[in-house]
This record gives sequence, C-alpha cells and structure tokens, in this order.
Amino acid sequence: MPKDLSRVQTVVIAMLENRSFDHILGYLGLPDSGHPLAGRIEGIQHAQVYYAHDTWQPRPITSPSLTPDPPHEREDIDTQINSIAGPMHGFVQSYQNAYPNEDVARVMEYCIKGYLPSTDFLARNFALCDNWFACLPASTLPNRLMAMSGYALVDHTPSGYFQITQDLFHNNPDDLVYDWLTARGISWRVYLGGYSFFFMQMPRVLSLYEGDVQAQNLFRPIDRLIDDFQSGDLPQVVFVEPLYEDDYRRGSAAASDDHPPASLYGGQRLLKIVYDALSAGDTWNNLVAFISYDEHGSFFDHVRPPAIPTAPPPQAQYSIGFSTLGVRVPGIVVSPFAPPASLCEGLLDHTSILKFLGEKFNGGRYTDLVDNRAVQSASVALGDNLLATGSAGPPPSMDD
Repeated sequence: MPKDLSRVQTVVIAMLENRSFDHILGYLGLPDSGHPLAGRIEGIQHAQVYYAHDTWQPRPITSPSLTPDPPHEREDIDTQINSIAGPMHGFVQSYQNAYPNEDVARVMEYCIKGYLPSTDFLARNFALCDNWFACLPASTLPNRLMAMSGYALVDHTPSGYFQITQDLFHNNPDDLVYDWLTARGISWRVYLGGYSFFFMQMPRVLSLYEGDVQAQNLFRPIDRLIDDFQSGDLPQVVFVEPLYEDDYRRGSAAASDDHPPASLYGGQRLLKIVYDALSAGDTWNNLVAFISYDEHGSFFDHVRPPAIPTAPPPQAQYSIGFSTLGVRVPGIVVSPFAPPASLCEGLLDHTSILKFLGEKFNGGRYTDLVDNRAVQSASVALGDNLLATGSAGPPPSMDD
C-alpha cells in the first residue's frame, strides 16, 4: 500500500562518492557499537565471520585517506564480486592487481566512530539502511546516470569526467531528474559544495547553469544553504553537491565527496553543514533527506549483490548488460518521519529515490524503467504513524 506522503513538502538528496556499507557503517553492527539494533544490522560482526579464513580480514581503519585510489571500473568490480576465492572475496586481489607494492589490505578496513562524527550521529538518530546497493556493478558515471535518470548509456567512467563535453542523454526529454521535475512544475535547486556539479559537463545543463549565474534560482553556493532553510527560501527538491576530488578547479581546497584519496573529514564537514541546514527553521517539520554514496569505490562489503539485471538501453555504448546490482553502499534517511535509531531493511538502490519522487509528485509513477525495477521506494524507511501524526518533535542537536 502506498505511503501517505502528503506531509512531506521538501525532499533533499545528497550523494557522496566511493565508499561501501561495511567500510562506512558496518561498525554499527558490532556488539560494542552502542546502536540499539546492533544485532540486526548486517555489518562487521557478520563480515568477520565471512572472511574468517581469508589472508586479509576486516580491520579497523588506519587513516582517513587512501592513496592510490582503488580501481573501480566494471572489470575490477567483477573481480571483487566473482573472485575465484568465492563471492565478495576479491577486493584485495583487485587492488593488488593494480598496485602490487601498496598496502592492499587497506581496502578491507572499516571505519570507527571517531572518524565519522556526523555520519554516526545521523545513523543513530534516524533511519539506517543496510540493504541499499549501487544500481550497477560499475563505476561512478554509470551509477550517477542511473541515480539521476534510471538508466545509463555508458558502463565506464572516462578519466577526467569533469572535462568531458558530451550529452549523455542525447537531449531526450525527461531523462535527467532535473528535466523530469521541471516538466511537472516541481521546483528544484542545486547547492554547490565546490566549483562544479556532476552533470555540468552536459552542454544543455551547462547552458542552464550559465543562464542562472546572476539570479541563482536553480544553482546556489552551499554557503547559502543554512540561511535558505532558516528563511524557508527553498524549492520542493534540493540537491546537495559536494566538492569533488576529481574537480580540476579544486586547487588546494579539501574535497568533501569522500572519493579517495580525499580524507573522510571533508565529507563529515559537508554532512554537518547539511544537517545544520535541515534542522534550521520550520522546514524541518515536513522534510525528508536521503544521504547515500554512488558506488563502493572498491572497499570491501560481504553482502553479495541481488540478482537484479539491468539491460543496455537503446543507444547504449555497451552491449553486455549487468546481471546484478552493484555493491552495497551506505544509506541514511534523515527526517522527522524516520523513526529514531531505526533500521530500514528494505531492498533499495539509487532508483529508490526516483521511485520516491514519483510516489510523492506524480501519483506513484516515475518512468517505466524506474517503476518496473525490482527495488522498493525509499519511502519504506518512513514510519506510517509519524507520517500520519506529523513531526515527532524538534530535531536532535548534533552539537550535544
């Protein structure tokens, strides 16, 4: 039965880069994590058993950054998922194939609370999703295309993707979520944590941005985020973009996307800004925020991706489809309608957010590709009683 989302007035979407669930949130499943549902979380306690006989086993993190960046294209992920040693046993081998002289066991590290103060706070106070997967066992660009449209015409990420000038959708209508929202009269805005946003390389989106530089109706710097939430100067859908590690205009500024070799601390600062905005003003009483990662970045995860296939769409630049989802990634739903310290075990991928938008704004329909995908809407993380009665109270303070 569809959720009653009538109380939801503002939807916030923030997607970081290249970290797996076990790596970022798996520690919450350990008996000493203090999470009230630790025993149910599919985390490190299960990974330790799964890898008990491997040479390289899960270990606590030794540094907030990792250099060099583990390879994470389609072929690399196939090695990780379908290793000759068994499913999900190929993470170290994949890293070792590319960098035989590095500390390859670092892809088997998991974070602990001290490294992730913002993430830890959000996971403990709202809905933690431990069954959220990347859409494809592929790299950044294919997964972000899936997240923003429900399909991908490419299955690899070209190097220097912020310098690519190609239209990845051939200007078809309703392909990018921005277009889908505009076509239905739903207001939206992108807040930029850096100098670019991910799809700025697409000519028609770049033109939209350049035409908005003065007015800043559609694209604003993240410095305005908290003030806009405080004043209520907000659209119906808010996208938050980090400062990307791969942004060639970044200079010496610290990235906030968590993409190695970026430090995890940049992402924690970004999430603190986002939550300070969410909890400012009256908007809190009617919002839902989704926080996830585009793909796992070749960090380990012990859960085998579900056998949900994705066929190449028309005009795709690849001919062999995908037989499974991608590797599991962190997912947190922040909202007064998300039960505190709850665990969402519904099967999700990034198109679950698109399903949510269709559920909220278009009578339960997004596109046929998205609607027919065998994952649930992200609304499954929300409590029916909270949606019915309104806010559960003021937002908890991250500074306490």
